[in-house]
Amino acid sequence: MPTQKKNEAIAKLRERVAATKNLFFTDMRGLTVGEMQSLRNALRKEASSYSVVKNTLFGKALGEERRALLEKILAGPTGVAFVGDDPIGAAKALTQFADDSKKLQIKAAIVEGRYYDSAGVASLAQLPRRPELLAKLVGSLKSPVCGIVNVLAGNPRKLVQLLEAIRLKKTGEQPAA
Repeated sequence: MPTQKKNEAIAKLRERVAATKNLFFTDMRGLTVGEMQSLRNALRKEASSYSVVKNTLFGKALGEERRALLEKILAGPTGVAFVGDDPIGAAKALTQFADDSKKLQIKAAIVEGRYYDSAGVASLAQLPRRPELLAKLVGSLKSPVCGIVNVLAGNPRKLVQLLEAIRLKKTGEQPAA
């Protein structure tokens, strides 16, 4: 029978899950308090937070459908990163920390409603961040437009240069350097 305290914890977790589009699940066995604090600081820079959760309470907060999907993930000590709008930055921070510490293991993630295993999270970490992707998109959209502008401006430019050369020839002036 759930107690009032457990019901409140489930309600708080349910609110956090509802407010977050992206969740990363880790096994944090062997991490010291200092290492856990540095992990939280690294995730905080990516507008994310990290919490150790009780698997049964978190499963109830997720709901039946998502709990069935994450049944194998919610076994053993579980830490959850609640990630904001940039899942790539959080994936990079988690994989970097996991590589450095050799203790943290990334179990899985739910990003924009899609499930990723640990290999999927590693491939997410290889992607460029959102601002970089947007800059590349703008550059590829701008490039053809600039090319067209230069081609269309080429003929009038040549006409102006020809008329200037004729004017200089008739007046006998020297071209400006």
